[in-house]
Amino acid sequence: MFKGIRQYERTSEKKISTKQMIFLLVTTVLSTADVFLPSFVALAAKQDSWISVVISFVTSSIVFVFYYKLAILFKEEMLFSYVDKITGKFIGKIITFLYLLYILRIVSLVIRELIEIMINAFMPHTPPMVFYVVLIISVMYTVSKGFLAIVKLNELIFPFGMLLLAFVITLDLQKVDIANFLPILENGIKPPIIGSILITSYMLETVIILLIFPHISEKEKALKGGIISLGILALSMMLGVLAIGIFGAKTASNFQFTALEMVRNIKISDYIQRFDSLVMAMWLMGIYLKIVIFTYIFAKGVTETIKAPDYRFVLLPLATLLIPLAENVSESLDGLYTYIQRFFPLEAFLFEVFFPIVLYIIAKIRKIK
Repeated sequence: MFKGIRQYERTSEKKISTKQMIFLLVTTVLSTADVFLPSFVALAAKQDSWISVVISFVTSSIVFVFYYKLAILFKEEMLFSYVDKITGKFIGKIITFLYLLYILRIVSLVIRELIEIMINAFMPHTPPMVFYVVLIISVMYTVSKGFLAIVKLNELIFPFGMLLLAFVITLDLQKVDIANFLPILENGIKPPIIGSILITSYMLETVIILLIFPHISEKEKALKGGIISLGILALSMMLGVLAIGIFGAKTASNFQFTALEMVRNIKISDYIQRFDSLVMAMWLMGIYLKIVIFTYIFAKGVTETIKAPDYRFVLLPLATLLIPLAENVSESLDGLYTYIQRFFPLEAFLFEVFFPIVLYIIAKIRKIK
């Protein structure tokens, strides 16, 4: 049976285009970056948050170059397949295991973020288990359909999400007070750098390029596509900066969901207002796709590591694990805030910066081709 499935995948799953790759990278990062991140950055960098976005774009672009250089050495393999060739089998297995834990951690974290949004912002009287069960079942079903189906779904939904983002920015732009961004660098460059660390930890989730690289058709264009993705992300993250221009840095830093407050601030007339359902739809679509993408990567990573015939056998045991893992991310919404602010950037640095750069350096020293 598994041989039939593998043969089907080889003949039916086509490569993805550069455009589809860009859409996938943007969705992966932006779906959760616009939820909690704006208030965190406003707290750290205040009126200089826009400088944090610029610093993050430059830093992330430099690191992405290393992603590309490492991936292009092993064009038709994902990270889990070639890390042994670079570091040796023993160390390679350790790094692979740590990456799998990191991906699993992201999946559980994003699931918890989605549940917290639904409970605290939209449906406070609904039992959390209802959301968990519906979400996990739908995620596993989508993942079972394969990578190409996930990419096609994202390609279908992505334009609507970006149009909605442009809609929010356009209607809020007229309410921005430039005085809220002054004085520039009042407390020096340190606050914007601290703010950029948080943004960069999200933007470098584009590290998944190392895990989807075999699926990309025009691999020589992947670097350009990645930089374009980071540029789109940087422009989109200016949405959080607009909140400072509208409400002021102090007020924006106190919001639970900054983007939601910006949407609630939109008023076209006395009869057209309260666009909460629009931002909820955008968040649900984006976050759902992010969970699907990382779940697929985890399942494929496990099968690559243990040389299993098909990744779908991982889905059922994984489904039983995700609910308790998501519940144990934190005890409350405040605990989730603390984790994202203090611990997530450290984990991100290890897996998004340190390991990829070190692996590339070792591969070059050993002249691995």
